[in-house]
Amino acid sequence: MTTNNFLTRHVKQVAELVRHLTPEEMRELLRLVPKLQIEAFAVSPPDDDDVLWAREQLAQYNAEARPMAADDLFLDDRTVAEYFALPEAEREQIWTDLYVTA
Repeated sequence: MTTNNFLTRHVKQVAELVRHLTPEEMRELLRLVPKLQIEAFAVSPPDDDDVLWAREQLAQYNAEARPMAADDLFLDDRTVAEYFALPEAEREQIWTDLYVTA
C-alpha cells in the first residue's frame, strides 16, 4: 500500500467519524483543533451579504424541513436505510453514475 493510499484511507475514516458527531461533539472538536475551522475558510470566507442571501433562501424551506427518515426515498430508488446498508464501493458507484449522467 502506498503512503498516499494509506493517508487517503485514514482521512476517509476520520471523515466518517466526523459525519456522525453531534453538534456538541463538533463544537468540542473545533475547540480542540481550531485549525480545522481556520482551514475550512482558507479559500475565502463568505461575506455578510452572501450569508444573508443564503439565510433568506433557506428560510422558505424551514417550515417544511425535517431530518430524513430511514424509510425516505434517497438515491437510486433506495431508501436512506437501504442506501447506507450497501458496501462503500457500491455507494460510490451510485454517485459516480449520477455524476456521469448529469
